[in-house]
Amino acid sequence: MNFSSIIITGPESSGKTALAVFLSKRIKLPLCPEYAVTYLSEHGPVYQYSDLIKIAKGQAGAEYQLLKSHPSIICDTSMLVLKVWSEVRFMKADPFIIRELEKRKGALYLLCKPDLPWEAGLFRENPTDRDELYLRYYHWLKDNNCLFTVISGTGVNRKIVAINFLREYTHLAI
Repeated sequence: MNFSSIIITGPESSGKTALAVFLSKRIKLPLCPEYAVTYLSEHGPVYQYSDLIKIAKGQAGAEYQLLKSHPSIICDTSMLVLKVWSEVRFMKADPFIIRELEKRKGALYLLCKPDLPWEAGLFRENPTDRDELYLRYYHWLKDNNCLFTVISGTGVNRKIVAINFLREYTHLAI
């Protein structure tokens, strides 16, 4: 991973997918979708700790596959999501997730703030603690000296912040 990898991260229902789809279309980069949605759609919404490593491996595999044929990609989730999810739900994170997260420290991160209304979904679990979860993401990114910006507000404001950040730190045609 490098600065040409753009990772959208943050708590559930914080606008990650909408932003990822917008940016993918706007700057014509391939979008790596959230593998957890595919996995849980196939295996059901009930999961165990052992499922998170399968999800992490599926996500990493999809990202690496795209990076073989494209110098830059947009990821509609992150290993950081899997780390936080695992720690909150199971009080631990698999070493594979930690190693893959370490490899992505050099990516550009767009951290979505959970200031949008909660939208229920089949695989969403945390409507009441999104702010607490957001702080976990924020502190990890800050403590690990990652290059990131916070995406907040509504509608076009979120898009403008993302575009301005990418203009500043990439050579992509935006």
